[in-house]
Amino acid sequence: MAATWGSPNRLWTDHYNSLQSTAMGFYQQASYRRLRARPTRALFLAVGTFFFLSVFILRSSSGSSENHVSKYPPYHTFHDSPEDAQIIPTPGHLFNLNDTLPNNLQKANPSFHLVIPARKKSRSLCRMLTSAMILNYPPPTLISYGRSLPEGSREYDALVDRITGIYNFLEYTPHVHDDDFVLIVDGQDFFFQLPPEVMIQRFQNLLRENNAKLLKKYGLYSRRGGEQEAQKYAHRVLFAASKECLPSLSSDAGCVTVPSSSLPPDAYGWKTDHHPQGHLNRPRWIKPGAAIGQVGDLKAIYAELLHFVDQHRNVRGDYLALTQMFGRQEYVRELERRKNSNFFKELFYSMIGISEASNTTGVAPHLESGRRYEYGIGVDYQSDVFFNMLNSKSDVEWLKYYNVSKTSSVQMEHGVPREHRLLLPTDLSAEQVGSPFAQPKFGKDEWVSPAFNKTLDGLPNAKNHTWNHIPLLTNVHTASIPALVHLDGDPALRDKWWSKMWYQPYARALLRKYVRSPTGFDAAQSAMLGGQEWWDLRGGKGGVWTDKGEWLGYAEVCIGYERDLFNDGFGSWGHEEGGDDEEPVYNQFGNLIKGKEN
Repeated sequence: MAATWGSPNRLWTDHYNSLQSTAMGFYQQASYRRLRARPTRALFLAVGTFFFLSVFILRSSSGSSENHVSKYPPYHTFHDSPEDAQIIPTPGHLFNLNDTLPNNLQKANPSFHLVIPARKKSRSLCRMLTSAMILNYPPPTLISYGRSLPEGSREYDALVDRITGIYNFLEYTPHVHDDDFVLIVDGQDFFFQLPPEVMIQRFQNLLRENNAKLLKKYGLYSRRGGEQEAQKYAHRVLFAASKECLPSLSSDAGCVTVPSSSLPPDAYGWKTDHHPQGHLNRPRWIKPGAAIGQVGDLKAIYAELLHFVDQHRNVRGDYLALTQMFGRQEYVRELERRKNSNFFKELFYSMIGISEASNTTGVAPHLESGRRYEYGIGVDYQSDVFFNMLNSKSDVEWLKYYNVSKTSSVQMEHGVPREHRLLLPTDLSAEQVGSPFAQPKFGKDEWVSPAFNKTLDGLPNAKNHTWNHIPLLTNVHTASIPALVHLDGDPALRDKWWSKMWYQPYARALLRKYVRSPTGFDAAQSAMLGGQEWWDLRGGKGGVWTDKGEWLGYAEVCIGYERDLFNDGFGSWGHEEGGDDEEPVYNQFGNLIKGKEN
């Protein structure tokens, strides 16, 4: 009789197949687990190896044992830092009208000098002088003014004469001291936009901020002779930043090794630093033409420039020399940084994009032991002090900051990746600097020259025209309002930009206001207290000094350029009412230094 569940052979076959299927499934599952275990073990092995390797590397330095601070000493002109100098004084002792002012008055705070190399009068020079006077900068000293070069001289000779003139002024002028501040500006294509006290405060703030970062990055060193420790490297002098490096030095440290810009890596969008014409480059290279710092520091730089151009007969010798000086300064700093760095940290920071390393690939500058390469040079990446127009003319707008709808949308219009509302800086608030249209106050019986004229001296109401209400050239990508604008680029824009500056169309009235500044007791007291109304003790209003110590009135330098300066149809400066352009000039004590009293 047949079995209910089939034959014994069939039962055995089914049972065998079942066991075989179970075994194969079990084997496959085990094999799958083994295959999955291998990458896990590999990962743990890699992490462990990485950990032990990291510990090993962390215990060693990636740099050499060579002491670059001793080999290339960072000479310091002074122990004090320029950012700590009290150049803009705080209110002090006040004198009464009957008090006797001492004849041997000495300023308690450093002076501020404006130096402009200019051999002859020009439209560009007079525009710069006009803007400087309107904003109450110190009377400029013109270097080499009125002096002709020998017959047959070339462009190189003019370069040497200009650098020599600046150096001689800094070194040999009796009233100029090493701790004074000096602004050196080429005599072409510059417009001043903001007052000098704003420029100085921003310069000092930039130094303070940058030097805190440099202290953290490089640390301290012990001075010779057992003196207390000092910061290894610091910024003491500021130049403008450019979007391009000198083309002839493309493989030099001055183009390769200088630090990256402090602007975000996408400041101009995804093409930042990769635009073929350089318009979308972040500014990072040094640009000659304007520099600010203490006299002692700039004197050392110009001495080196003079030595360089004497050895290299190049018509762009100052640009070449400054680029190489900046590059070698940063190359030596990078050698010192790497000496104290760690390989693992370098690799890790590089991987996550926060490395502080400067590029030295393919760069091998000739360095001499014991020679100075540290000059405290820094550049203004943000355009807080200096703005360079080269490759940057599309970066700016003239903004009235009370117009919130415009300031809120302008960055989007320029494609700024991370927008934020543009606000007027606090250093331009009414509490800090007041309205630029405010008229000076005079005593009841004080003699005023030039006399007030309703037509010539008409200015907007100061209460309704603060810095918040006037058009200010603004770098939209950095959200900064520069104090000094360098029109190094398209010459066709110079007239257009001049007509857009905030002091147009009131330039003549504002200049007359400046010349009409008080010259009585209040002015003398301000000079005694070191007030910025008198930046140095030579005095003078409405003119310039030459490096020979001569005083030239504004009309002597700029008469004939009134259409380019004012374009108001009121005629020659000083002759608007048929008057004499030889107005009397007074020093800070109210004493006549030129002209005749009426």
